[in-house]
Amino acid sequence: MTPANSGQQSASTNGAPPVDRRTGPSASALYFDAWVKQEGLDLIRGYKVDDIYHIGLKPWARTGGSAVQIQLDGTGDLAAAYVCEIAPGKALEPCRHLYEEMVYVLSGHGSTSVWYQGSEKNSFEWQAGSLFSIPLNASYQHFNGSGREPARYLAVTTAPVMLNLVRNEEMIFNNPAVFPERYRGEKDYFAGGVEYHTFSGWDVPMGVAFSNLFADIDAVPFENINRGLGVVGRVFELANGVLGAHVLQIPGGVFTKLHRHGPGAHVVWLKGEGYSLMWPDGGEMIRADWGPGTMIVPPDWWWHQHAVVSKEPGQHLALRMSSMKNRINRSSAGTLQSTKTGGSQMDYEDFPPQLMDELKRIFVEECTKRGTPMNMEPVYGV
Repeated sequence: MTPANSGQQSASTNGAPPVDRRTGPSASALYFDAWVKQEGLDLIRGYKVDDIYHIGLKPWARTGGSAVQIQLDGTGDLAAAYVCEIAPGKALEPCRHLYEEMVYVLSGHGSTSVWYQGSEKNSFEWQAGSLFSIPLNASYQHFNGSGREPARYLAVTTAPVMLNLVRNEEMIFNNPAVFPERYRGEKDYFAGGVEYHTFSGWDVPMGVAFSNLFADIDAVPFENINRGLGVVGRVFELANGVLGAHVLQIPGGVFTKLHRHGPGAHVVWLKGEGYSLMWPDGGEMIRADWGPGTMIVPPDWWWHQHAVVSKEPGQHLALRMSSMKNRINRSSAGTLQSTKTGGSQMDYEDFPPQLMDELKRIFVEECTKRGTPMNMEPVYGV
């Protein structure tokens, strides 16, 4: 797997590309890096992973499965992801940890049991497309429901910041603390019920779905989201935690508004074909081409946009640091609010003309290659 940028364009006439502090002469391994190495796993860096559905894995003794750890540059060393596979007819080892974990099922089906020590187990079933969170420091165990096919999932965690701060595995993985404000062993905790609320803190009211288990993210109704022409989606809040998620569906032949936010948004492309452009103020533009299975993490406070150049819509799921309910930074608070009103999203009409010309040139070129009709008439008259 090659987690590298697929090209660079100039986004500004001043400033040099940012220094990569991970590989420069002053770079040094953090506790999390050493822990991953000790676990016998690979740790992928860079701007993207090409295909999480088929990425290579190694045995992970702690879990009894196979896995790879991923910490892309946009995480700011606060979060990480991993892909894990459960062999046919097998279960992973029970475990618990003092960091949060959100799980999206990539393939297969099975079940999970969750419990605090001394309490009864809660069990629920999942399938490809399911999204759920493990309550903080609860014990849990995943089971593959098929005797013939492996089950594979993607998890985003706060393991790096916790391990780097505490620097003690016993404290992280064998801690008896319970968090009743997160989980009390309620029998209906993973029943899959969804509550819908409207968030009105941005320019356009937005619906937020609350649940501890979304059995299928595509079964949750999408609604208009102020990210671009015809863009729809849904925001997910789970387990009263600090990790959040959202899904966006972008029509073919459309690119989104420019936006930026804090670190740790793991953008996983599920459908369609396109590219994402990312750059810091005064720096070089990084281009990351994507298709189903590609994961991108835009770096902290970098401008970026997503362009769908396939005829069919593009759809991504973002698993991110900082939920809407329980924020952990201010830089992710205005991601759907216009820069004109203090937010961090730039409306189409506010794009600098020279930049819009460059974005249009790239977009027209890529859509023309594929014979994709461009649906940007309201923006620049194509």
